[in-house]
Formats: sequence, structure tokens, C-alpha cells
Amino acid sequence: MALSEQLVRYAEDLARVYAETERTLDQILAAWVGLLEAKIPPLRGHAARVVYWTERLNQVLPAPLPARELRRAAWLHDIGFLAQPDREVAGWLAAAARARSTEGAGAAHLFQHAELGARMLTPVEAFRPFLPWIRHHHERWDGSGKPEGLAGEAIPLGARVLAVAEVMEFYTRLARPLSLAGVRKRLGELAGRQLDPRLVEAFLGLPLEELFENYRWLEAHAGSGD
Repeated sequence: MALSEQLVRYAEDLARVYAETERTLDQILAAWVGLLEAKIPPLRGHAARVVYWTERLNQVLPAPLPARELRRAAWLHDIGFLAQPDREVAGWLAAAARARSTEGAGAAHLFQHAELGARMLTPVEAFRPFLPWIRHHHERWDGSGKPEGLAGEAIPLGARVLAVAEVMEFYTRLARPLSLAGVRKRLGELAGRQLDPRLVEAFLGLPLEELFENYRWLEAHAGSGD
């Protein structure tokens, strides 16, 4: 066999091994999220919806973040809840849904799930590049967030993107839903306080009504073969 053919086969083998490794990581990721949602039912579907809105926002950034890393960060952003009491987390989420505010629901120590999640995932080398996005997704633009009180652009961009996506998900599905007009108003109110104002502006420039209906269709037809 010619050397050139050997090199081609070697490259193909490496590509196949890499693809299998990435597929296995995503399968493990899905299993972890499945466990989280089984233990804390109010979170069912939450991660998938945050992934959806995260990807839509990333597509309109001037310099988009690496898509695979951001997608995995969005899937795993709440995984730290596994290290906290299930009933307490579920109760906190229910109270937040009723109050339409996580801050107003009490149990502020449950925001530690972001830091706990990043720590839990540290042994997985492939996940390390996006762990700061998970760790800091509950920081606030005004510096009043957790865990370090970072402010403005000191907050990693990936964490700021996740924060906008999670607010969108919270006010459309996780909490008592607002109308999309109400969500737009709420995002505007949080810009410059909790959320990066430029990211909010970019997000509000998306066709949110169309995207929301598209996602509802995708959920309705998941697993149906359509």
C-alpha cells in the first residue's frame, strides 16, 4: 500500500474515532440531563428549551461562540442541582414559577447549583472550555449575581448568552407564562440590570413569535417520525 493511501486511511480512522467519542460524550450528557429531569420534574424540557434559545441568539452574534461547546453548556447549565436536595429544588422552582421571580422565591443558596455544576464537570476534559459559562450563568450585569459578583463584560460571554436564553425560557414556559409581548417588556426591563443590554437588543431583534411557534411544533412532533 502506498504511503499516501496509508495516510488517508489513518486520517479516516482518526476522524471516525473522534466522531464516536463526541457521540458518546453527547449520549452521556443526555443521560445526565435525563437523570436531573427525573429527579426534579419541574425541570423537564427546560434544558432543551434553553438550548433552543441559546442557539438562536448565538446565530446573530457578530462573532458566534463555538456551537458545540455552547450547546453542551446549555444542556448542562443546571446539572449542579443534582448535588442539592431534590425536594428543596423542586419547591424553590415551584415558588419561583408562582412569583415569576427566582429572587422572590427565597432559598438563594440554590443559586450555588451553577458553581456546583462546573465543579462536577471538571473531570471531563472536553467540557472544561465551557465550564466558566456554566459557573457564571447566574451572574448579573450590575454585579449583584452569583457566585463571584462579576459585572458587565467581566462575565464570560457564554454565560451572558445562557442568561438571556434562560430568562426567555423562564417567562414563556417554566413560570406562569407571560405573553410574548410581556416577555419582550420583561427582557427590556432586565437589560442593564440582570442581562447584557446588547445581547437583549440582539435577542429582541429575532422573530420571537415565529421561533416560539416553531419550537412548540418541534416539541409536539418529537419522536413522532414527522
